[in-house]
Amino acid sequence: MSRMSSEEKLDYSMKLMALVLGLAVKSVKADWGKKGISGLKRRFFEAGKDLGRAEKKRLKLKGGDARSYHPIVGEALNAFKIRYRVMKLTPQNYILRIHDCPHGQNFKNVGAPPEVCDVFLGLDEGIVKSLNPKLEFALTRHVLRCDRYCEYVVRPVKAGKG
Repeated sequence: MSRMSSEEKLDYSMKLMALVLGLAVKSVKADWGKKGISGLKRRFFEAGKDLGRAEKKRLKLKGGDARSYHPIVGEALNAFKIRYRVMKLTPQNYILRIHDCPHGQNFKNVGAPPEVCDVFLGLDEGIVKSLNPKLEFALTRHVLRCDRYCEYVVRPVKAGKG
């Protein structure tokens, strides 16, 4: 048996993760519908808050504005070799476009429903809330919903919304 390179191991791991998470979300959706997806997303959100606090400490992040999210997500994108472009980076707003996302492609390849990204990105919603409860995370474009790229937005919570 030949040895896998680091890139091959990463690719294999990401495909396996897509298969497992896609199957989990598909099963939850089939058995419990929107309520089940909402519960799964809530669990990812709570885990994201823990992850955000840990990353804030590990990366020694000081501020709690929209720019604070970039070092965390940027590190992950670079680790996965995902092509992205920061469209806006201010204390109040952060807009990130992700092109050729291997997660999205892998989710497509295993026939995962679009909700798989909603669940998975519950982690990012939790990270943003851990940085500042007055900010929100939104996925405004989505390759699994036929957009050319995914777009992450961090912005102030709209009035009347918690």
